[in-house]
This record gives sequence, structure tokens and C-alpha cells, in this order.
Amino acid sequence: MASIQRSTSHYVALDGVRGVAAISVLLFHLERWLDVPGLAANGNLAVDMFFTLSGFVLAVAYSERVHTMGLWKFVVMRAVRLMPLIILATIISCSYVLLRAVWQTNDILFPTLAFAAFTGALNIPYFHAPSNIGGPQLFPLNGPQFSLFLEVVANVAWWAVRFGQQIAIAVVTFVVSAICVIIFGIGGDTTDTFWQGFAHVGSSFALGVLIFHLDRIFSLKRKRLVGVLFWCLMALMLLVFYVPVEATFTLKLLWKFILAPALVWTGAYVSLNKSQNRVAKYLGDLSYPIYALHYPIFCWVNGTLQAVTGTKAPIIEVPLVVMTVIVASDLALRLFDKPVRNYLTRQIGARRSGVRAAAS
Repeated sequence: MASIQRSTSHYVALDGVRGVAAISVLLFHLERWLDVPGLAANGNLAVDMFFTLSGFVLAVAYSERVHTMGLWKFVVMRAVRLMPLIILATIISCSYVLLRAVWQTNDILFPTLAFAAFTGALNIPYFHAPSNIGGPQLFPLNGPQFSLFLEVVANVAWWAVRFGQQIAIAVVTFVVSAICVIIFGIGGDTTDTFWQGFAHVGSSFALGVLIFHLDRIFSLKRKRLVGVLFWCLMALMLLVFYVPVEATFTLKLLWKFILAPALVWTGAYVSLNKSQNRVAKYLGDLSYPIYALHYPIFCWVNGTLQAVTGTKAPIIEVPLVVMTVIVASDLALRLFDKPVRNYLTRQIGARRSGVRAAAS
């Protein structure tokens, strides 16, 4: 490990955390989808890490733009960041369900599938979706997408109250959301648990914002100790995610409310050596494509294997899906996501320049 220092622009160590968390979610879902006990029994807790990271990183990135960026501009910028891969994932998944419906001549109604594709591409929940296309998931064509919807809601709500007392708002949001999580549980992915999702994201996102503001007041001083604590928390994260039994509700709350925020706070102070930096940056770049695309890619790989072999073979399918998701995510990032985002950013910039020129 290299020296420990404070960065105010980019947090490469947190990129690495994000990448490991995304892979853990992938393995958690493979455990469920392929019935492989103990693969990543608690990898779903990475979603709490994503929410906390989102609150912290957005506060870092946009705190100085409170008076220069309106709500609509903020929404557009977040849409440019998130929507290209959401749309791509919806297309991949919809094409699989459509082909399966034609191949198997099952009872899928094409208007229902079209509606699921429409709502999924717009990142809008589909309540009471039929089970033959993925219900009762709120996003039947891409179940994990529920957290992206919740993140957008949290992002917009946070920016809408940006002129308020941020620490007070974050504290109140956390306390109210945490109480709701403790009483009603952690949810948000299905029709029945829809309302629980707002407490799920609100508690973790508010902690991320709170970390940013408290860091301005109480900057951590003992750099070497912070670095050691970060790596200890990383090891603890892996232990929690990969212990082969499901965590108790108490442990989940401990992770959500204490350990994950501590990992984010300490990770903001860690500087990596060159090799660690490259790995962490690469993992961070791939984290969002992995998360957004892993379910649609799994559908294609799993469906193809079962059509060819007539059975499930987890010992083959798990490594095949993992490799396919990573390679496909890399290609999607370089050949689709980045070019589309760069194009949209240029178009938005050009349009603003044209409006300013016309007004002058």
C-alpha cells in the first residue's frame, strides 16, 4: 500500500470497492438463479454500499454547483449518466423474452411485453407485472434495476432540497428512513415491497451525504491508521458478502448503518500504488455496466445453454456467465456507453451555447 492522502476530486480506492461490490451482486444472483448455495450469500448487501457511495460522491461532485445548476439540468446530467445502459439492458432482455415466447409458443402477451420494455427503458416501475415476463419484480425485464430507479429518486430529491440545511436534512432523512427500515424491513424490488424501497435508499444515501459534510468539519487526521482501517473494512466486507450463510437482520443493519459508511469514509483517504490504482480504476469503470447488464446477459447464456444441453450445469454456467458479463460489460462501456454519453454531452453543450448566442 502506498502513502495515505486526501483526494478531493476522485477516489480510486472507492472505485475498487464499487467494482468488488458489483461482482458480489452478480455472484449473489447466480447463487439464487442457479441454486448454488454459499456462492455469495450476502452479496445483495452491496446495494447499500452503492446507495451510500452515491450520496457521498454526488455531494462531492455537485456541492459547488448548488447556485449554478438548476433541477432540470441536474436531472438531464444524471439521465445522460444512467440511461444509456438502462436502455441497452432493456433491449437485451426484451429480445430474449421475445425470442423465448416465439420459440416456445408460450402465453406471453406481446402488448404486455411491449409495456414492460417501455417502462423499463424509461426506468419506471411496472406494478403487478405477470410472472411469465418476470413479475412480481418492479422491473420484470431486469430485476436489479429497482435500485437504479431508487437511486434516481434519491438523487432528484436531494437536489430539489439543495438550498436547505444539508446536515439537518440528511440527519432527519436518515433517522426517519432507518426507523422505517427497522420496522418494515429492507425491500423495494417487488410490487409488495415498493414503499420499503424509499427507506432502503433514503437511509444509505443520506449517510453518504452526511459523510461528505461531516468530513468537511472533522477531517480525519491519522492517515496511516485510516489506511489500515480501510483495508480491515474491505476484508470485513468480503467476509460479510461471502460467508456461506445469510446474515441476520441485525448484521444487515450493522452493515448498512455503520460498516458500509465507515468503508466509504476511510476509502476517501486511501491512495493506492500504480498497479492497485489500475485495477481499482478498471473495476470502478466496469461496476455500473456489470450491475446494469448482468441479468439480461444471464438470461441469454442460461437460456442458450438449456436449449442446447437440456439441463442446468452450474459448474459450467457460473464461470461462463461471470466471464461473459465482464467481457460484455467492457465492450458495452467502450463501444456504447462512453460514446453515447460523450455524444449526448456534446449535443447538450452545443444546444446551450446556441441558446446563449440567440439570447445575446
